[in-house]
Amino acid sequence: MKYGPDWYPVTVDWSSTRGRILLAAASLFAQRGFFGTSTRDIADAVRIRQPSLFHHFEAKHAIYQTLVELDLGPSVERIHRYLDEDTSWAGKLHLSIACDVRQALDQPFDSRGLYQDAVLGLDEFADERAGIALFHELVERVVTGGVAAGEFVAFEPGFVQRAINGVLFETLREQGGPGGRVRGRRPLEAADFVLRALLTDQSRLVGLQSETTARLAQLAVGAG
Repeated sequence: MKYGPDWYPVTVDWSSTRGRILLAAASLFAQRGFFGTSTRDIADAVRIRQPSLFHHFEAKHAIYQTLVELDLGPSVERIHRYLDEDTSWAGKLHLSIACDVRQALDQPFDSRGLYQDAVLGLDEFADERAGIALFHELVERVVTGGVAAGEFVAFEPGFVQRAINGVLFETLREQGGPGGRVRGRRPLEAADFVLRALLTDQSRLVGLQSETTARLAQLAVGAG
């Protein structure tokens, strides 16, 4: 199942023609939107002919799908994994937010143009809509679990999930795309911001910061 617990997007060689197509398309989608970008625009940006582009992607929607997979897939996989870990609900949520923000700021493509309702409403993106709904459901499960355990104040899980999305998108806008200024503490600061609003015991935040910092370091070593 696409975006299921055992699914993960295919690795991309960003120096390859396929990788360069994805990078150029992401930049154009962020600037002009999906509907304002043509396959000719993307091919021109990569300095290839349209037939070469179609050798790698059957249509514009396939490029968009691949970018959403690369952005959303790791987040879904992570939160599935964190739900199975023997850690606190606060720890799961703090780590998930920090990882998602770090991924968004560090990845080589611009994801600011990927989550447009008018685009995702098209028939071609049914899997992407399902993946996004699944991710939201998993985040809400963490929030609900935290409330039931007394770790979080009682709050509507759907609102918390939307607030987390807002924090993530604002960090992306602040950076201004992959070429923008990298603020190394933003992943932790974003996670802190959300948890401060939820924790019933604010004194736990220092411990959560230490746990998440250690996990982020481990993940960086593993990625290297």
